[in-house]
Amino acid sequence: MKAEIVSTGTELLLGETLNTSAHFLTGKLSSLGIEVDYHTTVGDDPERLEQVLRQAIGRTDLLVTTGGLGPTADDLTKELVAKVLNIKMELDPYSLEQIKQFFGRRKAPMPLSNEKQAYFPRASKILPNPIGTAPGAIIEKNGKTVVILPGPPFEMTPMFDNYVWPALQQKIEPDTERMNERVLKVFGMGESAIEEVLGDLMSLPNLSMALLAKRAEMHIRLVARSSKMTFEKAEEVLNRAEEGIRQRLGNKVFGRDQETMIGIVGQLLKNKQLTIATAESCTGGLLGAALTQEPGSSGFYLGGVVSYSNSLKQGLLGVSEKNLMKYGAVSEEVAKEMAEGIRLKAGSDLAISTTGIAGPDGGSDQKPVGLVYVGLATPEGVQAEKIQLYGERESVRQLTVQAAMNKVRVHMLAYERRLQLGDG
Repeated sequence: MKAEIVSTGTELLLGETLNTSAHFLTGKLSSLGIEVDYHTTVGDDPERLEQVLRQAIGRTDLLVTTGGLGPTADDLTKELVAKVLNIKMELDPYSLEQIKQFFGRRKAPMPLSNEKQAYFPRASKILPNPIGTAPGAIIEKNGKTVVILPGPPFEMTPMFDNYVWPALQQKIEPDTERMNERVLKVFGMGESAIEEVLGDLMSLPNLSMALLAKRAEMHIRLVARSSKMTFEKAEEVLNRAEEGIRQRLGNKVFGRDQETMIGIVGQLLKNKQLTIATAESCTGGLLGAALTQEPGSSGFYLGGVVSYSNSLKQGLLGVSEKNLMKYGAVSEEVAKEMAEGIRLKAGSDLAISTTGIAGPDGGSDQKPVGLVYVGLATPEGVQAEKIQLYGERESVRQLTVQAAMNKVRVHMLAYERRLQLGDG
């Protein structure tokens, strides 16, 4: 099955919005064995959109559109799909009632223009949207399948997963080539270093391996295609490759597939019923924000202090004026005092601190931009790690958060090993 993804919205062409939906959909379709031949982005112009839709329907088996389902006059995806397929539009009373209830829950009357969102090409399979007011649809005619999805990713993604994915699975032939994919996540190694260590593994038979650089981590993408082997055999290939990678990279591998650094750290803390607090300078609250993204974080995160100024480092965290004067705010000594200070103030089992020079200015020959210290205080003592990071300001800040989380993760893994050996 051949597919094309058409994304509508002038904001995509102006660079105001990143088209993450096309990336998501391509990955999902490829894993089903559906080959995506084209990505097309078109602005909110009816003539150009109609032209793109005619071209796409003419050359592909499956067309997936995102965007153009709103209540305004320039939201015309459904109407133009119906025109191209020569299908009449008709009102779906159930969708209209759901849209009215959406506004009712917000104690607001439904604008008349929103009624437009309840109209669909006749005989469409309508896809509910409990998050917003734009239902989607699946339309089939003359051997072609058109899937119409809303533009916002937070609406599009669950609609695809809940309704489109199962429908497409039923259409795929049993012997269709599938991609069995696995992603291993690495922190603390660059692309060239990983390639050097894994060089021979990257040419294993029946396996493709790619290194993908992310802002704060590296991903190793493994793919085994199940048309050349059974699904079970493909999983065996992936398992052997993962085992080999973990043996060589050790605890540099922190997660797999949908796992995140904060999710893993949170689970480790919850498993051992330990609490943590934060003291931040250069990260300005990002560390605390990352910790509270994890569901159930109130069970392990007690809170934190953003102490950007030296006076707050002294007043709130007990950092000594002597160390600030002698070593400066960006130093091992201050990072240690910050971590121990918040641990005592919060009464937490662990505490993590960050202090550094995020840039773009403020650096010197002795302390260049990107210099960061991460402190970790535990009942056994306090330590600090010096890290030299590179990149623009936001990269330094995000990498610092990831480095701090990784420091907690490595400590927790060592803590677990000590407990297993009876030395806890």
